[in-house]
Amino acid sequence: MVKTKENDLELILEANRINYSLRATFFYRKLRELGYFRIVKDVEKIVKHSRNYSWEDKKFWNITYNAWETIEKEKIDFIGVFAHPKILVEHPGMIRYYRNVAAIPLKGVQYLAFNVTDYETGNRDLIQYRNALALAKLFNSHISAIIESTLTISFEDIKSLMFSSAGAAIDRAWRNKIGEEAETMVNSSIIRLCLNENLIDSMIDRNRSPEPFDNKVDYIANILEYKGAKLKNQKSILFFSEPDISFIDKSGKSIAVIEVKGGTDPAGALERLGAIKKSFDQARRDNPDVKTILLVSCITKEMGARLPSDKLIDSIFNLTSIINDMDKRQEFLAKIEEIIGME
Repeated sequence: MVKTKENDLELILEANRINYSLRATFFYRKLRELGYFRIVKDVEKIVKHSRNYSWEDKKFWNITYNAWETIEKEKIDFIGVFAHPKILVEHPGMIRYYRNVAAIPLKGVQYLAFNVTDYETGNRDLIQYRNALALAKLFNSHISAIIESTLTISFEDIKSLMFSSAGAAIDRAWRNKIGEEAETMVNSSIIRLCLNENLIDSMIDRNRSPEPFDNKVDYIANILEYKGAKLKNQKSILFFSEPDISFIDKSGKSIAVIEVKGGTDPAGALERLGAIKKSFDQARRDNPDVKTILLVSCITKEMGARLPSDKLIDSIFNLTSIINDMDKRQEFLAKIEEIIGME
């Protein structure tokens, strides 16, 4: 009984380890993917042309006297703080910046004004003045209230508001994404290995088109834009599903496949094992000699008893260890080097 409790506690600890490790990379990647780092630079660029914007209607735009005085006293450019209708008309993508500075979620803007999702994602690039005005007044009323809650504020504080608001939204998006993030981390590690060894001939983009290798491109930061890589030795790496990763030779035949199971719910362990076996069984039908590799987290006692004797699985790695332990990661990458070097 005590042993069972110890096993349960260890599984809970491992689940937390992998959850928090993957959550950190997910947050950074989503901030980058959603353009939050770029948008701060865009604000700074617009500030350089601040003479093109008049603030004489600031009261009409719901900017309070006290908030304006505070920003003026701190010598922060008003563009970096308050929403100007003209900026929103010229640059609809800036809606995301001011909305987050105002700490209003997307649903809140939709309820209080209208849906701005298409503007923030770049799917719509024309906003009418009346709509830009409505948003500016909404954002500025909230921003003014925030500024009036303190006597001093800096532009760093303003940017922190944006990132904290963005983080809250990303946190909601994180739910049920652990499996996808685990695959992304493994894909990144494999591509990084190939980059370090100068093995990549070209990348395969998300539309399955070949893209000539360019050493100026950050393939790791933009890993989700790619579905694989063609190597200089005529082998290729493909990121699919069932299996998650395939290594193919010059004839197109799979020489190795990898399944990544980052699930942390012990109750679903046997279900994950069933999906793994189905994927590997299909790979073996295509090539009886294919090498099968499993990366899995939260191995329950029953699952642990079944895995070593399963003839469909050649190699098993603990996913949590690969993410958090450099030595274990090197063991896994050594196996990848072996696969890539197969003849």
